[in-house]
Order: sequence, then C-alpha cells, then structure tokens
Amino acid sequence: MSRFVRLAAGLTIVTTIAAAQEPTSSRPVDRATLVAAALEAHPAIRAAEKRASAMRLSGEAEGSLPPPEAMAQVWQVPLSKPYAIGDAQMIMFGLSQAFPAPGARGARQHAAEHEASAERAMADEAARRIRQDVTHAFADYAEATARHRVHLEHKRVALRTVDLARARYAGGGSLSDLAQAEVELARVDADVITDGTRVEAARARLNALLGRDALAPLGPPVIGEPETAAWDARTALAKARESRPELRRAEAQREARREEARGAEKEALIPSFSVAALYFAPTNPMPLHGYGVNASMSLPWLWGEARARRDARREAAEAARTEVEAARRPIDAEVATQEANVRASALRLQTLRDRALPASKRSFDVAWSGYEASRTDVLTLLSTRRAVVDVETEVVAARAALDHALADLDAAVGAEVPRRPLGAIDPAGDGGHHGR
Repeated sequence: MSRFVRLAAGLTIVTTIAAAQEPTSSRPVDRATLVAAALEAHPAIRAAEKRASAMRLSGEAEGSLPPPEAMAQVWQVPLSKPYAIGDAQMIMFGLSQAFPAPGARGARQHAAEHEASAERAMADEAARRIRQDVTHAFADYAEATARHRVHLEHKRVALRTVDLARARYAGGGSLSDLAQAEVELARVDADVITDGTRVEAARARLNALLGRDALAPLGPPVIGEPETAAWDARTALAKARESRPELRRAEAQREARREEARGAEKEALIPSFSVAALYFAPTNPMPLHGYGVNASMSLPWLWGEARARRDARREAAEAARTEVEAARRPIDAEVATQEANVRASALRLQTLRDRALPASKRSFDVAWSGYEASRTDVLTLLSTRRAVVDVETEVVAARAALDHALADLDAAVGAEVPRRPLGAIDPAGDGGHHGR
C-alpha cells in the first residue's frame, strides 16, 4: 500500500456543519458536511419554496367564490333639476353574488395545488444541482490535496537522492549524477508549487459554493478509503424514476393540466349564475320602501367560446401526459451512462492501486538498493522514482474520477446512491460491483 493510501486511510475525522462554516476553522472537512452546509438556507431553494407557497395560496383564491358586488342606481332624475334626487323615479341599492359553474372552482384549486407540487419539485431540483456541484468541488479539493502530498513525499526522496549523490561525488563519484539529481529536485519543486495553487483554487471554489468569502480559511479534506456504488444499474434506474425532481414536476404538471381540463369541461356544460338582492328607497313619485331580486345565468353553449377553451385545455392535458414519458427517456439514458462510468472508474482505480503501484515501488526499491551499492546509475534511479510518482498521481486522478462519477450518478438518480468499500480487484473481472 502506498504512503498516500496509508495517509488517506488515517484521515477519518468527521466535522460538523458549524465547523465547516466557521471562517477560522482548520479542522478537516468531509463531503457530507459541506453538502449539508451548502444546502442550508440556499437562496435558490428558498426561492423555489416561496414560489410553491405562492401557488398554493393562489389555489386557495381560485377555490373561493368571487367577491360580491355592491350596486347603487338612480333613475330618471329630471334634467331641469339635476340636484333633485328625491324626484328620481327610482333609487336602488343592491348586493349581487356570482356563482361559477359547479365543480369548476374546485378543479382550478386542485390545478394550482399541483402547480405548487411542481414548484416544490423545482426546489428539490435546485438541491440536486447544488449537491452535485459541491461534491464535484470537494473531489477536486481532495485530488489537489492528495497530489500535493504525493509530490511532497517525492521531494523528500529527491532530497535524499541529492544528498546521496553529493556524498558519492565527494568520494570521487560522477558530477553528472549530482546534476541530474538536482534537476529532478527542481522539477519536484515546480510540481509542489503548482499543486499548492490548485489546492487554493479548489478551496476558493468550495467557499463560493458555501456562500462564504472565496479566500476564507477551510480545513483540509477528509480522504477516506475509496468507495463505489452499492447499487447495480437496474436498481439505480428504478430509484431514479421515484426520485428525479424533473419527473415529479412533469407528473404534477400533468395533473394540473388534467384538472384545468376538468374545470373547462364543467364551464362548457354547466352555466354560471348570479343573484342579487335589491332595496328601493322611497322617492316623490314612489313614496314607498320596496325590494327586489335579480337572477341571471350564462349560456355557455352559444358562440363556441367555452367549447374552444375546453378543447384547448384537453390538448394541453394530453401534451402534459406525453411530456412525462418524454422526461423519462433521457433520465434512463443518463443513469445507465453514469452507472457504467462508476464501474469503469472503479476498475481502473483498483488496477492502478493493486497492481501498477506495487510493481513500480518494487522497481524503485531495487534501483535504490543498486544505487546505494554503486551498481545502478542515477538515471535509472530517477526514472524508477518518477514512475512511482506517475503511478501515484494516476491513482489520485483515478480516485478523483471515481468520486466525480459517483457525484454524477447521485445526480442522475436524484438521491445519494449507497456506497460500499471498493475492495480489491474481483477475480470475476467486474471490479466487485454487485447490486444489493
């Protein structure tokens, strides 16, 4: 097992959300903590929740009766005496109330409630995207940190090589060996500087996603043992159909369009009514108190407006039903692709970690022993050491690729996929990837 893997395995400290958000915190941070911190009170999620609340309140308004109307009428005031209201033929006050077609109000309210459900699904969609972005950023942070550690260890070995080459040169050894060793040390210093810059960039990106100052301090990443998905493709596909917010949104909008079509059907078949209670004040021509009533009814069967609106709502409902099926297809394709990417990334990491890395280290150990015994030249030593570093950085990159693939699989499913330890290479050749 490499020094990097042993060091990574020892980092198991779990922090809290408060620790992740504390500007002066230097404690290690883990992925779950940062994701939870980013999701907490995120503006995009709050905005979607407010829109859902607005839709729900709109539904309550749609389900209520329209407000009553107060009326006042004065008829036939003599033009010769426009101020003589008492000489009017009629002074009337009234109150009227409209009653839409029975069932139409309830259908509109239910449609608005389904629209609110669609907006709540959009809040979940925002959370899905945020979780994916933070997980990718954390994977980059962990990769840059691990690369930095690999090159720091390589620098330590390069310094030892320079010291050994100097000692041999002092004893009559080759000046070329010393020069080659110093060249390698300079190359390592450049790698260390580059890695440090990448760590800073990844830290700044994470801080921005957390809503913090991009230059705020952030503890080092917790890098545990590599994990892979515990689900197979079939399980992931089934879960995606339950969890993806886009599907729930499409289904909610389908129900909303269906309720709107039902309401339009009611309005096209059943007339709406309006009734009024009237009071007539005494006037000079009619010195008596009086009352009256008024009733009216719409005729939705004439002129075709209500039928056209009903037909339009029916077509919209059919389109929404088709959109649900259309939304499933790219999601299925995305889940299948990302699940395959996870399996491929896991197998590559296993192969590099379990076969290529031990072989490169054995080669370096042989070259180091040979150089100490003056049986091997420095170019062979540096070449084998560079091979170790190359494989170790490939292991780091493969681990990052697996973490990125898992982030994309989580996003494709719409929920965090359970993890299991990566383990050793499966003799069956499938990387040990089985569904549970």
